[in-house]
Amino acid sequence: MGKAFADMLPYTLGLIVSPFPVVAVIALLISANGRAKALLFEATWLVISWVVLLVLIALLGAAGATGHARPTWVAWLALIVGVLLLMLAIAGIRRTARRKEGKAPEVPRWIAAMDTMTTPKIIGVAALLIVANPVNLASLAGGAIAAAHEPLPLGRQLVLAAVFVAIGSIGVLAPYATALSGGGEQRLQRMRGWLIQHNGALTLLLILVFGMLFLAKGLRGLLS
Repeated sequence: MGKAFADMLPYTLGLIVSPFPVVAVIALLISANGRAKALLFEATWLVISWVVLLVLIALLGAAGATGHARPTWVAWLALIVGVLLLMLAIAGIRRTARRKEGKAPEVPRWIAAMDTMTTPKIIGVAALLIVANPVNLASLAGGAIAAAHEPLPLGRQLVLAAVFVAIGSIGVLAPYATALSGGGEQRLQRMRGWLIQHNGALTLLLILVFGMLFLAKGLRGLLS
């Protein structure tokens, strides 16, 4: 279990640093009844991330990815994911280069609407930011590939996935802790502005890093 966790640990970075979920929590916290809404978002984030990770581990295990003699298709899968992420990063870099210099980044409409969102919409946004965000999904996929390599009983898989998600959710949980401190709202406003301004660069950097991680994992599996 220790080896599986060590292999999974680098993939928590994408969940920790991914900017949009953090911005969503901040937007909720500075809205009316914000703490309750933020708690709902964070609880949904934790549960769905945990479930998605367990489902991916189970699918990989059922497909024969468990064991020391890892099948070649796992390496090919990692290689393909790595290439796709690198292509996505390159496309994003080109879009950024074409963007007019000095133009302030626009606040996404769904973030501007967070303060008026109902409970189902908050749950839906949290779920979409996990399964539709390439950085977060790549983090969970990388963690699942690492975890599926070790033949662990179900109980340990549940614990392993829970620890992975808990560590990966530090970034999402941090704004709530900030809100509880003195002058927290002002700091949250500054954090929100900074994350929106630098969201594109952070996301591209994470996609690039994860592309290299998957590419290296795939090549190592094919060449070993």
